Amino acid sequence: MAIPRFRLVHLVTILLSISILIYLLGGDSSSTVSSPAATATLLSFCPYSTSQRHTPTIILQGDAQSDRNANRTHFVGGFKGATFLPYAYPPRDLRFAQHISDAGAAAARPGRGHLDEPDEEGKQLCKIHKVPSSPQIQSPKGWSNSKIMFGMSTTPDRVLYNLPVWSHWLPSAPGSLDSSTSKANLPLVLVLTPPPNPTERARMREAVEEAQGLGMHLEMREKVSDRFETRYFALAEEMWADALKREAEEGIVTEWFVFSDDDTFFPDFEATVRMLAEQGSGVKPSLVGALSESTKQVAQWGHISYGGAGIFVNRALMALMNAPGQVSTCLAKFGSAFGGDAMVSHCAALVTEKEVKDILTIDDTLHQLDIRGDGTGWFQSGFLITSLHHWGSWFTLFPPWSETGSGDLRKGISLIGKAAKSLGGDNWGRRYVFEDGKVVVNLGYSVVIEAKAVTKSDLAKSEHTWWEFETFHPIREGREEGTEKRTYYLTGVRLLDRGIIRLEHKNREGERVDIIWDGRAGPSKGGKWAGWKNVKKARQ
Repeated sequence: MAIPRFRLVHLVTILLSISILIYLLGGDSSSTVSSPAATATLLSFCPYSTSQRHTPTIILQGDAQSDRNANRTHFVGGFKGATFLPYAYPPRDLRFAQHISDAGAAAARPGRGHLDEPDEEGKQLCKIHKVPSSPQIQSPKGWSNSKIMFGMSTTPDRVLYNLPVWSHWLPSAPGSLDSSTSKANLPLVLVLTPPPNPTERARMREAVEEAQGLGMHLEMREKVSDRFETRYFALAEEMWADALKREAEEGIVTEWFVFSDDDTFFPDFEATVRMLAEQGSGVKPSLVGALSESTKQVAQWGHISYGGAGIFVNRALMALMNAPGQVSTCLAKFGSAFGGDAMVSHCAALVTEKEVKDILTIDDTLHQLDIRGDGTGWFQSGFLITSLHHWGSWFTLFPPWSETGSGDLRKGISLIGKAAKSLGGDNWGRRYVFEDGKVVVNLGYSVVIEAKAVTKSDLAKSEHTWWEFETFHPIREGREEGTEKRTYYLTGVRLLDRGIIRLEHKNREGERVDIIWDGRAGPSKGGKWAGWKNVKKARQ
């Protein structure tokens, strides 16, 4: 029997409405990224060749479906091995061809970087590769950054030096901090300094004013102490007193107290929030931290929470440490220890009547990073990073010859922070391997063209570029820049459109290669990323 036309229209309308509703309530939105319009938007950011002078560009389209620990190293194209760049890729001499003149192109030998192809003009030079990725990290519902307090022991000059870097990770108010209302959702940073002379006191005032201008909630005060380690440990008392005062006067409850160094860096602060949320309700005393990566450092200083990676003490444990007489007891027992982090770790164990190894919850995304020299091999290892230490002293983030590694060291770490925020901290450092190991993309850091393909077993090891302190992670022999590999390091992060960024890289010769990252894919089915479901379970 034929269906009346008005009933058919009504039925189609209902089905269409249901489909739209299901989509909006949490279906996989990645299909929108694959639409012709979305693809056209992506390709509009790619160069069309009018000569050999183009910037080699490739598009990586993240699926936003992977757990943060999964697919850290992904072979694009599987066994076949996808081609990294369809044009201007030189497999022999490791150099891109964008700077070769038209005359040089005509004279090029057959098979060298596709320069023998007679008509590249007008061709679309970008290729889209869909790759595994994680969604942007979102804070849990009801979270306020004022639940965290940071404590440091340093000097006014070092605070002034590091403030521009802190501004990249520390939650801040828009504009200048000028009211108690704007402080209500901000973490307090408490800095203890040695008793200052008049010049240093002026520098303290300058640092606080500059921090307020950047929207950060910073307080500095002098603390008389016989040595640095004792002043560092005094943060336990001082932070607790500030937390009680803040609760009494402003109703703000501090749940986590973070002992850190002035050169501790958090590439994506949302990852820190997630880590703490996964610890549960906070009723049970908790100490979260990390060991040093250096086998020698751990052998020498023991199983403690190393301060540069960040020592995270929850409210329950901080209350125990500040029970009557406990601070003085800890000072009497551990006051001669080398390192304030050792004093905090052993005191936490004492007040909970446990061994340090039993009270300490190790999070391997926190990195003390005790290596010296060229740190590039470590950063090309695919590690997941929630915190990072020693970026301005023990090692170099980028080679001194690179555009990002030259001059002010703060430039490199700030660029890493910008890349991590733009990509989502879980995606920074992911590795995408092309051409069966000939090309390795370290997302948000570098692109390496290898003279000899690296294998899966190679990639399970860090390339040994540094010169002191062996790590617990396996290593492989380093390769010489310019002869065994050609590396293009990150020089810029540009927002092209919502969810689309361009990562710019240059090698030692100033040649450039760009990656366009498309992070517009939606979360997992259900409209929410499964990671926060695990947080909810942890709290129950």
